Amino acid sequence: MDGKSAMKRVGAGVIGLAASAAVLVGCSDDKSGPSPSPSESSQSSAAAAPQASTGGKTEVKVDGADLAGLDLNSVTCVKQGGKINVASGAIGGQQGLGIVMTDEATPVVESLGMVVDGNALAVANAMGAKSGSAEVKVDGDTYTITGEAVGADMSNPMAGMITKPFTVTVSCS
Repeated sequence: MDGKSAMKRVGAGVIGLAASAAVLVGCSDDKSGPSPSPSESSQSSAAAAPQASTGGKTEVKVDGADLAGLDLNSVTCVKQGGKINVASGAIGGQQGLGIVMTDEATPVVESLGMVVDGNALAVANAMGAKSGSAEVKVDGDTYTITGEAVGADMSNPMAGMITKPFTVTVSCS
């Protein structure tokens, strides 16, 4: 293995670990308290059941162009535990999308990860660490997330970080 190949693998590993950590932090729940009694638990579990939707109107653009290779029909949106999770499948395993945001009147993106042309790009906003940027606008059940995702160019990891503007529009009922 030559030096360039090893450096590419190290760079990919670091970005992968950072994206995984951001998703885990975004999916965690820091609320603690006494365990509910069995009768309270059955009542609250019905109220806290996740709301999921699939196959709604979804659009993903990076640098103003559709993100090719993303299976828009596989996009799933789940509301649970005060979070909204959006995820997709890929066509041929090349592209992907994952978003965790708060479920409130003005949602905040906690983490966003996408694969664009083989490069892992991310937005993270957790525990005081912030990379990239994202803003959410809500119109009924439609969420429009715009911003800039950052990552490394895997074809030339020594060139430094790359930044790509993106827009994600997803229906989540």
